[in-house]
Amino acid sequence: MMFNGSNPDTFTPELANLLRSVQNMTRGSYDEYDKNYKTLSTMLKRIIKVSKQENEWSIYFHAIEDLMYLDGRSRNYNYKEIIKYAEVYYKDSALYMDKMLPNYSRTTMAFTNVWICQYIFNVYFQCCEIDDAKMDVFMRKYEDVTHKYGERYMYYNAEMQMGILYHDKERAKEAARKFKNHEREIRGCYVCEHMTYLQQLVLLGQGRQAETLMIDLIDKNIPKKYLSWYQYCERAKPVSMYIIVLDACVQTGEKEMFAYFLEKYWKKLPHENRRDSDSGSFRRLLCAAIDDFGGYEDDLRYAVEKVLEKEGQSTTYGNLCSYLNLWCYFSLLDKSGIHTVSIALSELETDKNGQTATLAVSAYMGTKADRFGSQFAQARKAFDYDFVKTSYQNCFLS
Repeated sequence: MMFNGSNPDTFTPELANLLRSVQNMTRGSYDEYDKNYKTLSTMLKRIIKVSKQENEWSIYFHAIEDLMYLDGRSRNYNYKEIIKYAEVYYKDSALYMDKMLPNYSRTTMAFTNVWICQYIFNVYFQCCEIDDAKMDVFMRKYEDVTHKYGERYMYYNAEMQMGILYHDKERAKEAARKFKNHEREIRGCYVCEHMTYLQQLVLLGQGRQAETLMIDLIDKNIPKKYLSWYQYCERAKPVSMYIIVLDACVQTGEKEMFAYFLEKYWKKLPHENRRDSDSGSFRRLLCAAIDDFGGYEDDLRYAVEKVLEKEGQSTTYGNLCSYLNLWCYFSLLDKSGIHTVSIALSELETDKNGQTATLAVSAYMGTKADRFGSQFAQARKAFDYDFVKTSYQNCFLS
C-alpha cells in the first residue's frame, strides 16, 4: 500500500485527503494499482506538488517513488514519465535530501533514494535515449546512493543486468560475487531480488546451478524470514520462473540450455497454464516453439494491438525483443502450415480475401526488430544486436 505508515491526520487538509484517497485505492491486491492507474497518477502528481510547497519532504520523495513504481508496472507502462521525474529527483535530492534527513529520522526517506534509482535503472538500461555516457554517470550515482543509504545488493543486481545485456561475463560474475556478499541486506522479496542472479548463471553457462536455484525458489527453499513474500510475488509461480529462465537462455545465446528447459519444463505444462489473456509476445513464442497455436487468432490481435499500436510506449530494447519474438512466431506459424493470416498492415499486400502471407508478416517484424536493434546498438557500443538476433534464430528457427 502506498504511503504505508504515514498518518494523514498530521498534515494540512488537502494533503491529508490526498494521502487517504491514495491509501484507500491501493488496499488489497496489486491489481488495484493497475485498475486505478489514471486516478492514482493524477493524485500522486498533486501530492508531489503540494508536499513540496508545504516542505513535507518525506512525503515528497515517497510520492516520486510511488509514481515511478506505478509508471513502471507493465499494464500502464510509462517509461517517458519515469525519465522526466528522474530529472526532478536529481535536482531536488541534491538540494533537500541530506539537509532534511535529520528531521525525518523515523521515516524511510533515506531508502527512497535507492528505490527511486532502481526504478530509473529499470528504464534507463533499455532506452536508446540514454547513451553510454549518461548510463555510466547514472550507474556511478546509483553506486554512491547504495553505499550511502544502504541496500547495496540492489546496485550489484543492476550491475549483473548490465553484464547480461552486454554479454560481459566478467562484469556479471564480479557483480554476482558482490551481490552474494550483501545478500543478507535484502528487505523485500527474496525471489524477485534473485532473478538477475539466476539469469547470470545462465549467462555463465552454469545450467545445473541455474536449475537448482530455480527449483529452490519455486519450492520455497529460501530463508524463513522471506517466506511471507510468496503471497505477493508475481514471479514465484513455476510458469513465470520458466519464462524468465528461457528468456535468459535466448538473450545469452545458450541454445542447448534453452532446449533443455523447454523440453523438461515448458512443454510439460498444461496448455491452459502456458497461455492466458495477458500472455506477452515471448510467452506466445514459447507456445509456438512446441507447436501450440491454440487460439492463434488472439495472437494476431495481440501483434497489432499490444505491439504495433503501442510501439511508442515501449522502450527501445522492449521493442526490439517484441519484434524478434513476432519475427520468429510468424515464421513458426508458417512452418505449422498456416501460410496466410488475416492481419491489417498497411505496408503489406493482401490477397482478394484480405489475407497476408505469413512469411511476409515475419519479414516485416524482422525489419522492425532490426531498426530498433540498430538504434540501441548505436547508443550502447557494447550491445551486440546481431548476436541476439542470431540467438533467436538458433533457438527457434534452426
